[in-house]
Amino acid sequence: MLVRLHVVIDTEDTGIEEEIKEQLRSYCPDLSFSPSREQPSLMNCMEFYSTIQLEKEQAESLRQMLNNDWDGEFDDCDAYGFNTIMFHPHVYYLQFQIQ
Repeated sequence: MLVRLHVVIDTEDTGIEEEIKEQLRSYCPDLSFSPSREQPSLMNCMEFYSTIQLEKEQAESLRQMLNNDWDGEFDDCDAYGFNTIMFHPHVYYLQFQIQ
């Protein structure tokens, strides 16, 4: 199954962005990343997408590592960093989708 992440970070600091991507790679070394861009509706925030092919058990494990309290179904859920525990303190928003 194809897992797609949409990650919004609360800074435009490219060093923090790379730190977040490295942390994601530590969970799944084969993740691919889109180029990052300014998040259009939030000031001083950046966003990027990431995809990887995983088995269902691997996807479940990744999902559990990324956040402690998802909203939505297993295959299409999201979380906000201001009211949940994210895998990195600068992650503002995270969407997890299985396509």
